Amino acid sequence: MTATGPDTVTTTPARSSDATLPRRTTASAVVPFETRLFLSLALLTALAFLLANPEPPLVVQIAAIAILAAVLGMPHGALDPLIARRLGYWRTPLTFAVFNLVYTGVAAAVVALWLLAPVPSLVAFLLISAAHFGSDWNRERPLALRFITGAALLSLPSLRDVDAVADLYATLAGEGARVVAQAQAAIGPVLLVALAAAAVMAARRAPHEGIELLTAAALALLAPPLMFFIVYFCALHSARHLREGFREEHGHGRRLTVLIVATYTLAPLLMAGVFLWATAGTASLDDQLLRVVFIGLAALTVPHMALVTLGDRALRAGSDERVVVHD
Repeated sequence: MTATGPDTVTTTPARSSDATLPRRTTASAVVPFETRLFLSLALLTALAFLLANPEPPLVVQIAAIAILAAVLGMPHGALDPLIARRLGYWRTPLTFAVFNLVYTGVAAAVVALWLLAPVPSLVAFLLISAAHFGSDWNRERPLALRFITGAALLSLPSLRDVDAVADLYATLAGEGARVVAQAQAAIGPVLLVALAAAAVMAARRAPHEGIELLTAAALALLAPPLMFFIVYFCALHSARHLREGFREEHGHGRRLTVLIVATYTLAPLLMAGVFLWATAGTASLDDQLLRVVFIGLAALTVPHMALVTLGDRALRAGSDERVVVHD
């Protein structure tokens, strides 16, 4: 637009070439499918432990999280190649190969670092996960709020049963990792208050998000740590990102999207299977499964979160309007 007089402020919408990423709505009057799924499963899980009380054997919990993470958890990260394509990181077979090489290299570096420095790697994984999980709510608000929200969700299981979380951390990163669970338990009450405040803020934007947060907090305080993680990670976090990912990738065609998801889900599963076969007998099966699931999630979370962060930045840049002042 051109100015029609002095001191005219003209608002110029972002060019179509800038808006390469679909725009997320800032509020929704419709309760998403994953919200209903999560609330239902969370209620059933909480009631089961309140009424029945005995917890399933640890090996059953670990097997459940391994299966559900494979079926529901990993596919939402398998959309990463399509996100990278929208961001312009690859366009040809050669650049696609380079993208896969870099992505795999980052994941392998995370595994190597975990083996060399397990406790610092566990702490780093928890910090990264806090920022990633906290972004399920209050997306338009500062990163600090989202980080605190995620940190609260990851710390509340220690507030419920610090010994159980310490045992899990010890399996993943050695005996020195027990102090991490103790630190989470110590700051748990403060984070619980912060989470309640975050839920109120989220509810102002979308009421169902506030309910999700409060439900997640209640589940973390009522269910065993692994059961809480199974229900939250698979029924809410992964289900939400998978639904949104399919919606945002509709321009590529449903068949291509399904093919990409299937391929990039099966490849890590095959690698995990090979690792379990090669290391058979070195530890109990439940310990091996626990390490494969969580160290594998750590390895995939780092490049996945990097792409999601870049995608969100591009989304905000594409939706901003440029304001031009004419003298």
